[in-house]
Amino acid sequence: MRDWGKHTHGSPLYAHLVGVIADDLQLMAIINRIENTPRPNVLFASVQYLLFKGADPGLARFYRSMFDDPLPPPSVDRAFKEFVVAHSEELVDIGRSRLTQTNECRRCVALLPMVWLANFSRFHLIDLGTSAGLNLALDRYSYRWGDLEWGSGGLVLEAESRGVSPAVRDIEILSRVGLDLNPIDTASDDERLWLDALIWPEHEERRSRLRQAISRLGEVEFEMVAGDALVTLEQVLERLPDDEPAVVMNSFVLIQFSEQQRNDVERISDLARSRRPVHRVSMEVLIKRDDWARLIVDDGSGAKHVGEAHPHGDWIELYPSYAPP
Repeated sequence: MRDWGKHTHGSPLYAHLVGVIADDLQLMAIINRIENTPRPNVLFASVQYLLFKGADPGLARFYRSMFDDPLPPPSVDRAFKEFVVAHSEELVDIGRSRLTQTNECRRCVALLPMVWLANFSRFHLIDLGTSAGLNLALDRYSYRWGDLEWGSGGLVLEAESRGVSPAVRDIEILSRVGLDLNPIDTASDDERLWLDALIWPEHEERRSRLRQAISRLGEVEFEMVAGDALVTLEQVLERLPDDEPAVVMNSFVLIQFSEQQRNDVERISDLARSRRPVHRVSMEVLIKRDDWARLIVDDGSGAKHVGEAHPHGDWIELYPSYAPP
C-alpha cells in the first residue's frame, strides 16, 4: 500500500489516506478483498463514486471534487474508516465489476511523439485498454511542449519538455479502434461518473480536460471492441486491409497483465507484421522501483526505450535514442 502512495501526485487527501489504510488491519483486509487491480486505485475511485451519488455528505466534505473548501486531510481518518467499513460489501462488489480505467488524455503528449517515430504517416490506430477511447483522438488535440506547438484542436495538451524535442509531422489516421474488457460508453451518465471518480479529488484541471476530450472524441468515427485484448487484438489486425500499416498503442494497461500476457501482445504484433507494418507504442510503469512511465517503441526490429514521462503527462523527457525516421 505504501509503495503505491508514490503515485498520489498532487492529492494531499489520498497521500494521507495511504498511511491511514496501511496502518489499519481492518481496512487492509477490505482492500485485499478487491479483485481488480491496482487495488488502491479501485478502492479510492469506488469511495468517490459512492460519494458522488450522495452516500455520505459528511465524508464528502473532505473532497475537493465536491467542495471548494474541503476539510483538512488529517481529520478524515475516522470518517473514512467508518465509511469503508459500513460500505465494505458494496465497495468490494464495485471492485469486482469495475476496472481501473483512468482515461487521462494528456498522456497523448507522450504517445503522439512515439507515434511520429513510425516510418509511415497513414495508418490504422488501435488503442489497447482504451477505456473511453479518448486517446483515439490524439490527432484532434492541440499540443504544447515548451515552445514547440502542434495541432489546431480546441483542447490544448501542454507538457514540460525535457531532453530531445518531439519530431512533429502530419499524420492521417485511416481508422480508430479501441480494445477493452469493458469499454466505457461516454453517452452513459453512470459510466462518465466512474471516469470522474477515477480522477484524484484535487485534480479539477483533469476533470475539465476529461469533459473537453469527450467532446473532441465525439467529432471522429471510432469503433469500440469489448473482450479479451489477446483475442480482439489479433482479430482486429487480421481484418484490416492487407499491407496497410497499423499503430498499436497502450498506456497504463500492461500493469494489469501477467508477464505472459504482455509477451503475447508482442507475439500477436510480430505475427501481424507478415501482412503489414506494425508500430508498437507503450507508456507504462512495469518495474516497481520506477516512479515514472517508460516510453517504448518497436517497429519489429526490437523494443527501444526512447524516454520517460509523468504518469499524467505533466512532463515528457525524450532521450537521444529518440530518432525520427
